[in-house]
Amino acid sequence: MITVFVLGLVLTGSMTNMDMVETAVIDAMGPVAEQVSAQGIESVTLSIQGEHEGGWLLEQIATSALGAAGVTVSNSREENVWVLNIRPMELGVRYAQTRRSWVLGGRQVPRIASCEIAAALVDPDGNVILTTREGAVVESTVSPSEVVVLESSTEKWVNGELSDEESGNILEPLVVTGVVTALVYLFYSSRD
Repeated sequence: MITVFVLGLVLTGSMTNMDMVETAVIDAMGPVAEQVSAQGIESVTLSIQGEHEGGWLLEQIATSALGAAGVTVSNSREENVWVLNIRPMELGVRYAQTRRSWVLGGRQVPRIASCEIAAALVDPDGNVILTTREGAVVESTVSPSEVVVLESSTEKWVNGELSDEESGNILEPLVVTGVVTALVYLFYSSRD
């Protein structure tokens, strides 16, 4: 099973849903880490707010981004520490409506990974020093057959729902063209 999964990734060349979410979190967390570092703070305690299933990923990437910005993340729960509260407002992958790349082309599924976070930096006295809201989006288009390979089998919150509806069918433009042609014909034929 794992061989099929790895082989599928090699053949598709596409990012998995988890990779897309991770990239979106990194892009959203970067400005937050820079703003915290700009405050001249050397160490913070990180607190992930809310009950989102992806809180662990946010915590892991926030720790890494803060470290890269020169801010040490402490596990200390002492009273005289800076605290960075981060709440995931949106975190996951959703699928847009399936469409065709050309009139007779293969079906394509647009994937949108998004991360929006709200962050608040609180000083040791309990004063809010900084509040910010950052977000990032990563987009990709794959065939419907690749979706199963690229979804996470362990982290279900990363997988969006794939719609069976399809836009861009060949029948829809033909029907619209036929109706418009019939209306134009009726309009001009009734003028006699």
